Amino acid sequence: MRLVFDIQLFADTATKTEKATPRKRQEARKRGMVAKSREVTSAFVLLISVLILKFGYSLFVYPLRDYSKYFFSNLNYNIQDVADASKLFASIITITLKLVLPFCLAVMSIGILVEWMQSGFLVTSESLKISFQKINPIEGFKRIFSVNSIVELIKSILKILIIGYTGYLYTKTFANKLLEMYDMSLISVIKFSFDSAINLILWMSVMFFGLAAIDYVFQKFQYEKNLMMTKEELKEEFKQTEGNPQIKSRIRERQRKISLQRMFQQLPKADVVITNPTHYAVALLYEPEKFDAPRVIAKGKDYIAQKIKQEAKKYGIEIVENEDLARSLYNMCEVGDFIPPELYQAVAEVLAYVYSLKNNYQKVNIR
Repeated sequence: MRLVFDIQLFADTATKTEKATPRKRQEARKRGMVAKSREVTSAFVLLISVLILKFGYSLFVYPLRDYSKYFFSNLNYNIQDVADASKLFASIITITLKLVLPFCLAVMSIGILVEWMQSGFLVTSESLKISFQKINPIEGFKRIFSVNSIVELIKSILKILIIGYTGYLYTKTFANKLLEMYDMSLISVIKFSFDSAINLILWMSVMFFGLAAIDYVFQKFQYEKNLMMTKEELKEEFKQTEGNPQIKSRIRERQRKISLQRMFQQLPKADVVITNPTHYAVALLYEPEKFDAPRVIAKGKDYIAQKIKQEAKKYGIEIVENEDLARSLYNMCEVGDFIPPELYQAVAEVLAYVYSLKNNYQKVNIR
């Protein structure tokens, strides 16, 4: 019996070669998927914490001294009732909060600030939703043997090496002073131990920044890689956002037919059709009792122009050939527009000519 292991289960079924679209990025952000590194946040929090302890020494030493004095002076505190116990407990809690709360708030603020700088303000509940994919054995194997898991393992090993190597190097610098601690006072020993521990952690935090920078670059690369799309996904998104091209084409065709139908319904009212004579045709209507200038009620090019001329002949509308005027009206006016002032004189001459042909000459005065 031979065991066959299909490695394709751990590979993508389609090649993702296209960069993510803005819509894909927005949807990923809504799901809480952003490019950020936990190592960057950890490095900043560790560094700021050490700096606060190093330069804000008095902010912690004096409250700690008061706390110690209060605690040891009340070891034999005679508790008579619940009120005495509550008073002692409240005092201890107050001193503890004064010692710990400012430090915790400062560190928490730094952590929030660094997270905001990496990914901006983001609140999402997607990660709390139940997903059956998370309990899928195949997906579980993918996560175990994924690149992310390997990177996390490497980062953990590097952290151990950084801590160990930094501790070794720093311990060598003050190894001789360890023997001198026998002659130091208790206060000096405490201060020396505190300063040594702070400086050691400071060295470690600085070295962690190198690891954090590498991790941030990797997370950014992995983020872009995970967002990449296949050509089919791009086409599908385009259909969802812009609409199916075939449907849009049919809609435009339908709109064009309706527009042409409405235009030809207005054509019998025209006073004249000006052509050039083969490519352009523009139908004009002049209603001096309503408007000061003629307006275009139909226009067309090539096939539509020939159609307009056929309809004009059908309804006995005069057709005047004027190449320059027909081209100018077609380019400068849309259906329903009044003719521009620079064409008033030329159109007035055409209308006067048309009226004279109808033996119903009237003075044409376009204002």
